[in-house]
Amino acid sequence: MTNPIVSMTNVKKIYGKKEVVKNINLTINQGEIFALLGHNGAGKSTLIKMLTGLIQNSSGQISINGIDVAPFQKEAKQQFSYLPEIMALYPHLTAKETLHFFAELQNIQEKNEDEVLEVVGLSEYKHQKVGDFSKGMTQRIGFAIALLPKSPLLILDEPTSGLDPFWAIQFKNVIKHLNQEGTTIIFASHILSEVEDLADRVGIMSDGELVALGCIQDLKRNVKDEVKIKVSFKGFQDEAELTRKLNYHIEAKKDSYILSCRYDEKLAALKALSAFENIKDIEIKEITLEDIYQEILTKRYAVNA
Repeated sequence: MTNPIVSMTNVKKIYGKKEVVKNINLTINQGEIFALLGHNGAGKSTLIKMLTGLIQNSSGQISINGIDVAPFQKEAKQQFSYLPEIMALYPHLTAKETLHFFAELQNIQEKNEDEVLEVVGLSEYKHQKVGDFSKGMTQRIGFAIALLPKSPLLILDEPTSGLDPFWAIQFKNVIKHLNQEGTTIIFASHILSEVEDLADRVGIMSDGELVALGCIQDLKRNVKDEVKIKVSFKGFQDEAELTRKLNYHIEAKKDSYILSCRYDEKLAALKALSAFENIKDIEIKEITLEDIYQEILTKRYAVNA
């Protein structure tokens, strides 16, 4: 049985009369890469800040490794490392001095500043003041700070914000490596491709609520259990013959046909297509996380309209 590292029960956050996080119930297991997905203002960052103890939840219970989370609760904070969306640094310190400062602040005995600078590609800039860093470099030094304690749980809020495409890819590689080494990862993002590439499970937030939860494949099946197979032929292919021989919905396009089937019918459909000797090309088009996200939010807003 997988052990939960994070548990949230009936968690709410209210500012004045506005409920910005609404009754969240969530368990995250050890070894997972879990993503909170949602548009800006959906409540992701507020939930992350409550999880890290930066702000107090209005009601409900949050625990990490069985330890209740509360602002300034030292024991809970020792269980994780955190990268905020916006990293505040001392501009007069160099990159190496910044890491040394945070290592001393957290009483980290192992001096691994050079190691984490290498991971984030800032070794050659270690003597440069962070006040002169670009937004992307500042984000990378923030990630390096989060890596210093080698915590079993890493919590990241919009971690690729400001990164160029190369370093966004490098970041994902580091996350995958850390997870393979046993680190649990929780990250908030609005970048669909990033979530689809990294996450074992996804929680989709909208207007402070967790409106969908599960692994991406399960969400795909629950939202729209459909695979589309685009097939083109060498020369003419009679649509009537295609429809007769394939017991699936067929849609004719300009130079191809689109076959629609359920996920569990995909292999059978491909086998049936293999009987046609004049096939030129086959392309499988499964629904994406973007399709899921749009479908869920469209239905939600239609209900609330």
